[in-house]
Amino acid sequence: MNVDKYFFFIVSFLISGILIGTNISIIATYAQEQGMINSLSSNIVNLELREIEIGESPTGLIYVKGTAINNSTLDTRDVKVLVKLFDANNSTVSETSRFITPASSTFKPGYERDFYFFVSANNVDHYIITAEGEKVP
Repeated sequence: MNVDKYFFFIVSFLISGILIGTNISIIATYAQEQGMINSLSSNIVNLELREIEIGESPTGLIYVKGTAINNSTLDTRDVKVLVKLFDANNSTVSETSRFITPASSTFKPGYERDFYFFVSANNVDHYIITAEGEKVP
């Protein structure tokens, strides 16, 4: 009796899928394990920053200036600077990132890249700035 109820449920499920126009497939015996296909966290290389300057420009925007250095032993690409700006209450007032190398170009160990860009924010009291690149396979 339970088999009949189960069969009826499956058949009604499939028929409702056909009526709705949904492509339904049930292949329980061939299910694949799920996992991470590509973990970006293992591909990220943290880079050194020097000569960081942050200030207010004459136009009222916040400028971010500095130098990113590949101080690792790995080739990297798609290097970006991540900026978080906070007010005096430690609330985030702006969060942004900027790529500072051309797309897919190699940023080899020892390479340096200056950056200078603007961020729109008010009441900035302190900040966190990091630089990272993707490890070249």
